[in-house]
Amino acid sequence: MRQLDVSKLKALVTAIFEKVGVCPEQAQIIAQTLLEAEQRGVHSHGVVCVTRYVDLIQKGFMKANMEHEVLRSAPAVEVWDGKRSNGQVLGYYAMKRAMEKAKSCGVGMVGVKSTNHFGAGAYYAQMAQKEGMIGIALSTGSPTMAPWGGAEKAIGNNPLAIAVPTREEIPPVLDMAQSVVANGKITNMMKQGIKEIPEGWALDKEGMPTTKMEDFYSVTPLGAYKGFGMSFMVDVLSGLLIGGGVGFEAGDFKDGPGIMMMALDVAAFRDPQMFLSDVDHRIQELKSVRKAKNSSGIMMPGEPEARSFAECAQKVSVLPEIMDSLNDLARQLGLEPVE
Repeated sequence: MRQLDVSKLKALVTAIFEKVGVCPEQAQIIAQTLLEAEQRGVHSHGVVCVTRYVDLIQKGFMKANMEHEVLRSAPAVEVWDGKRSNGQVLGYYAMKRAMEKAKSCGVGMVGVKSTNHFGAGAYYAQMAQKEGMIGIALSTGSPTMAPWGGAEKAIGNNPLAIAVPTREEIPPVLDMAQSVVANGKITNMMKQGIKEIPEGWALDKEGMPTTKMEDFYSVTPLGAYKGFGMSFMVDVLSGLLIGGGVGFEAGDFKDGPGIMMMALDVAAFRDPQMFLSDVDHRIQELKSVRKAKNSSGIMMPGEPEARSFAECAQKVSVLPEIMDSLNDLARQLGLEPVE
């Protein structure tokens, strides 16, 4: 891994997107989401995505700057056509709009069809959490899993993220794909030349478990049929409900994913301060139970990522292969690479 200065890396990523026509404000949003993923230790959704997004822009499958049309609007709900704009930028503004609606209605939901990969879902859920709301972000994705009992990839490992505010405790953030691991973790391992996959992560073309990288075909659903069931329901909520892409139609070169951003204003449900106290108390209760044998402690969802973020405030670790690819792209665009 290479240790890199966060501010320099963010400046490079921002400059790369500006070079391919993205306006400064939106280039900064994309760079911020990718760098926060790196800082949180979610490398599968960090700067590794830059070359993918630039390729989509250059091939005309991703608009350099956000365009959208409001298709439906109600007091608590909006549905947008994202016109194949960048997923991070659409996700950012969709969550902002969901939060506005939540302030007036208690709950706000904005669904966006025809988008692109939106990176790490935690970023959007945390936007609401930082404003004292509960944030929820969902997205369909191109097929990385077979339906339970099948052998052909037909459904994404559709991510779900939920972030909850607290008063004193580290805010819980659940950010999960519906597979044992994100597909990007295995592809990152592939780029490093790793030949063996941990047991339980992957399936071959016959739908059978494999640990051989050369036989890797699809990721394993989390909890077997349960992970497949969760992915299907995300297909419904962030895809079919708004007419967004699911399965192969959610791919980079098709209609693109559908996303759903939700915000819940705690004040519409109960006294916010009492809620924050109760969340803190519940976390403390759970962390104080008797530890399992050989346990190093009890962590809440998102706690490892929060610790990583604090430790990586100034510098992040990036795989050499990914950094080389990013620097090569920078040189092609006439920019100075980050050494």
